[in-house]
Amino acid sequence: MRPAVVVLLVSLGVAVVGCGSTIKPDAAAQSVVDLVSEQTGFTPTDVKCPEDVEAEEGAKFECTFTGPEGVAYTANMRVTKVEGEDVEFYIETAPAE
Repeated sequence: MRPAVVVLLVSLGVAVVGCGSTIKPDAAAQSVVDLVSEQTGFTPTDVKCPEDVEAEEGAKFECTFTGPEGVAYTANMRVTKVEGEDVEFYIETAPAE
């Protein structure tokens, strides 16, 4: 059994809101890359986040990425704060099931 990589984020202000108050997938993916790299020293690859996620507190979505040794991971994302174009996330990652 592989240990889970858990990364918590309580404050990440990133301009990720696009037109229509949705989160930009590329910006959310970059948040995953930045946080996982900072917390683990490993830079995830092939990060994919969904489109059309509403930029509102409590919104939840999943991003996927490739971790160490080619293992598939899921980043469970929850929007914790929205101020203008800045969005804060709580992120928890674990090997995909």
